[in-house]
Amino acid sequence: MKLIILIFVLAKLSVSTVIAEPKLTLASLEKQQYKVMTSKEISTLLLGKTITLKDLLSKAIYEVAINEDGLTKKKVIKEKSPKTLTSIEYNSRAALLSDGLEITIKGNKIITSDGIRTYKSTLYKKDNLIYGVRDIDHDSVNFQIIIDNK
Repeated sequence: MKLIILIFVLAKLSVSTVIAEPKLTLASLEKQQYKVMTSKEISTLLLGKTITLKDLLSKAIYEVAINEDGLTKKKVIKEKSPKTLTSIEYNSRAALLSDGLEITIKGNKIITSDGIRTYKSTLYKKDNLIYGVRDIDHDSVNFQIIIDNK
């Protein structure tokens, strides 16, 4: 009986592993022909606007207001997944977003500092999909900007 239960549990684990979402990477965006957004496109999209940002690792969703000077203010729309509590990848990375960060846009990149480290994000766009890759995330795509077409 114990052997049957163990087989069932192992089968269940292998099924959930198979249907896990593939992780987006810079290489996969380039293969799908996403294009780097220019500084002008990024400024038009972000500065003086409120955007929706999705953290692809934690599944959290934020409403982010960015004033003309690049100062950010965030509001949580959807809390992060409880799975992040035990995620080494999530807990070892720099925070995706904090209130009061100041961003600058230069050289087709968003430059952000959390007071300890400075990192650069590049936005990739195809149709209405926009994904972000930070230089500190080893080519992993960890956030998406959701365009509201109201």
